[in-house]
Amino acid sequence: MSDDVYERLREAIVTGELRPGERLRDHELADALGTSKTPVRHALDRLAELGLVDMQRNRFTRVAPIDLDDVRDAIALFGDVWIGSVRHATPLMGDDDVTYLSELLEDMTSAVDASDVAAFSAALRTIAVAYARIEGNATRSNVIEFLGPQIRRFSAQARGDFDFAALRSSTAGIGLAMTQRDAVGTRAALITLFDTVLPAVIDRAEERSRHVDVPPADA
Repeated sequence: MSDDVYERLREAIVTGELRPGERLRDHELADALGTSKTPVRHALDRLAELGLVDMQRNRFTRVAPIDLDDVRDAIALFGDVWIGSVRHATPLMGDDDVTYLSELLEDMTSAVDASDVAAFSAALRTIAVAYARIEGNATRSNVIEFLGPQIRRFSAQARGDFDFAALRSSTAGIGLAMTQRDAVGTRAALITLFDTVLPAVIDRAEERSRHVDVPPADA
């Protein structure tokens, strides 16, 4: 029950159904989810570990704001983990692995062509996890899974800030090098994605946030 409540709340926060700053009351969530308060509290503890909720001792719990510095760090770490995995996984790849990764890359390409940010983020995570599993490195896989919700959440809130032409070019570069089992080329393409293309999305989101009219506190 706690796992189900956790997954439902996590998804609601990641997709923006529960907005940053929104208060989360145990009894209201329990009623809405058809459960007791205990699984809700367990779920909120886990969400706090991911940085998706802020829990104020003896006060209230709220959906955490999106901190762009934290998002930068998460994307940089995600990229470092994946890039590190490429060097170890590529020599181990068999034909079946390349076929599977190519299928996953097709999903990512389709998401970019459809300008579907949610699908792109999901495909990115799936391919990175696949590399970690080929390498046989559970730690890398766990780190990627841990970072996934925070990155997906930002992506859902910043759909208009993505440069899909740049994503398309990066995806093509990753795919070409990957199918050729070119570790150096794959790492270079990933470095471009994680050091240039995705940080630029955050820069645009940050610039946009500066121009959003904020009502006065007493409005």
